[in-house]
Amino acid sequence: MNDEFKTKCSRLKGFLKAKDLRGVLLSTRANYSWLSCGLTNRIRSDVEKGVASLWVTPKGVELWCNNIEEPRFKEEEAKGLPIKYRVHPWYEGANIPGLSKVASDDGAFGTKNLKDEIAQLRWSLTQEEISRYRKVGKLSGEAVNVVARKVKPGWTEQRVEAELSRELFLRGLEASVILVGADERLKRYRHPLPTEHKMKKIVMMVICAKGYGLIANLTRIVNFGKIPADLKRRHEACVRVECAMWHETTPGVEARDVFQAGALEYARHGFDGEWKKHHQGGPTGYETRDYLATPNEKREIQLNQAVAWNPSITGTKSEDTILVTAKGLEVLTPTPSWPMLKVKYGGKEYLRPDILLA
Repeated sequence: MNDEFKTKCSRLKGFLKAKDLRGVLLSTRANYSWLSCGLTNRIRSDVEKGVASLWVTPKGVELWCNNIEEPRFKEEEAKGLPIKYRVHPWYEGANIPGLSKVASDDGAFGTKNLKDEIAQLRWSLTQEEISRYRKVGKLSGEAVNVVARKVKPGWTEQRVEAELSRELFLRGLEASVILVGADERLKRYRHPLPTEHKMKKIVMMVICAKGYGLIANLTRIVNFGKIPADLKRRHEACVRVECAMWHETTPGVEARDVFQAGALEYARHGFDGEWKKHHQGGPTGYETRDYLATPNEKREIQLNQAVAWNPSITGTKSEDTILVTAKGLEVLTPTPSWPMLKVKYGGKEYLRPDILLA
């Protein structure tokens, strides 16, 4: 952990120097998990800010928390980190030092909010993070696969959500997002929150699962009985759009160029403009998406960055979390024994999940 921690502290010290800052305060869950090498400052899951902050200066790192949290952080959520502590009584506010030339990731105490700039320090993952991400992705894929093999007509979307939640929690993961859309709701809504609707013919399951602060995003679809020819055509077109985007996803390429590759593939298969109905995804990691690819997004794809593209055509969608490596793309969210489509694009062959026939 110390080598990883030192690498991240070095990035932050470079950031302080470039911005002419005396220090930066990190309080969001994403940045705490990043700097703490996969630990968490969470109590509530419905807020972005945690119960402890990390104060970073050129001299080192200090953890700020109240006396309720101090023992747990020393023994669990900051264990092994070479840091100092600034602890205040729970019934009093933190004793804040002078805040001139200080920034933060949430504007706390009136500091300059540099959340977007700080986030960029996280985008190129360390080897330790990649190892943890592989584990999170593998467990996420397993959880979805287990539920996909169990679902039956007559189940409500909410029951599917419950089963997904259970399988994720059993694997030590937290559900940041769970979407379940069945039958007509799958066709009508790109973000189908689970309801009491009872499934009849088809169901889409979408998860954003968090472990060590890292988020694995994937989508899988199950069809009960013979897959309609039109749905099969739409799904095959959708995965070709995704492969076009994958093919363009290399270090140094601007996100708008990846987007354009997908938009052209939509049109090539008779679905021109379908991308306007839902975003196409973007880089991920400690957020479900760090930003979305748009026609004008100039930020570049980085080496060792995680990305989740999610093209959709009415009634279907394709999505996995991938890692951009020097040797190519690595799928972080495989689902064991899932039926796959072989797609040739740009001289390469890609394997993408088909619709599972139940």
